Amino acid sequence: MNKSKRIVMMGSSQFAIPTLELLLQSSYEIIAVYTQPPRIANRGKKITPTPIHEVAEKNDLKVFTPLDFNNETSIRQFENLEPDVAVVVSYGLILPGRLLAIPRFGFLNIHSSLLPRWRGAAPIQRALIEGDTKTGVSIIKVTEKLDAGPIFLKEEVEIDRGITASELSDELAVKGAELLCRVMDNLETINPVEQSHTGISYAKKIDKKETRIDWNLPAEEIYNKIHGLSYQPGAWFEHRGVRIKILKCELIDKDGEPGQVLDHDMTLSCVKGSIRPTLIQRQGKTPMNLKDFLRGYELEIGEKLS
Repeated sequence: MNKSKRIVMMGSSQFAIPTLELLLQSSYEIIAVYTQPPRIANRGKKITPTPIHEVAEKNDLKVFTPLDFNNETSIRQFENLEPDVAVVVSYGLILPGRLLAIPRFGFLNIHSSLLPRWRGAAPIQRALIEGDTKTGVSIIKVTEKLDAGPIFLKEEVEIDRGITASELSDELAVKGAELLCRVMDNLETINPVEQSHTGISYAKKIDKKETRIDWNLPAEEIYNKIHGLSYQPGAWFEHRGVRIKILKCELIDKDGEPGQVLDHDMTLSCVKGSIRPTLIQRQGKTPMNLKDFLRGYELEIGEKLS
């Protein structure tokens, strides 16, 4: 693929940055960047652009921030760019069929799972929560059906024990950017393959109700949930009215009543086995290791957490 190909980049979150940066380092012509509109952040004090918006402006790229593509103005605006291909990475808006038909080579998407497993909004989190030992990245052609388009290329990645969703996301973002550029280099000749109709699963969006730790579960399940929800939104428990997030933990071979504090090292009992936090965050505070946390916060042996 040479510079004559006109590319539109669509992305919003941190996950999309490695792709945009790799495209900027290449000979590809990025004619515009689409991202979600700036929103109020930091407890309502400041209107903040998306991470991709900031990178695009630093590189003097044209930026568009439509609320959606359900109107003629947004469709025409995109059409007037005359793109050859659009790259979609963690964008967050629904793309209607009329829009998908505009670029000559269609829309390419980086999806952070080995499709057809974990279609949907939270593939990294769901893989960790379910205890998967491998995941990967798939480069697909976008269709109107959610994450169901044919696959250009995919690559498997082993899930390291104890990795968090944030850490795995960073790893897959880089891997996805590399695979995407490999597809772009061969876009005129590579033929995508339809996804299998077996092994389909859906990674539904994380619900706030899921984030509270249920001590009536086996330690292994709680361990997986803690790492799957870290660093954001974070799995939490409540102690004397204070919400405390556990961002990383280890499994401990001890038993007690569910939610019980077993020792001064903050070993916390589950239904089968226990966990011990290694990275923890008190409400309104920054994350810290367990040793530092226990210097300024005390839990009594034998008390139960909610």
